Amino acid sequence: MTYLPTIDLWNSATQKAILSGQIKLQCGQWVSCGGGKPSRFVKSTGRSLWVAHPQGTPKATFDRFMSLVSVAKKVPRGTINA
Repeated sequence: MTYLPTIDLWNSATQKAILSGQIKLQCGQWVSCGGGKPSRFVKSTGRSLWVAHPQGTPKATFDRFMSLVSVAKKVPRGTINA
């Protein structure tokens, strides 16, 4: 599976398509959440989208992304993590 061009997550139709599984994104896919630097998609739970946003420095951004990936591996699709 190849990565897509940057996906606009502020588009509600795109959000719904991802949440319903119509659009499947890979972990690490670049996404935009408004203006500014792109974010990285982590996962969809079916109810929410997990995205790592820029954290100020490239290292901090990467560390945040990897932290979310680590947690995401433990949370099954369709569950809500409180």
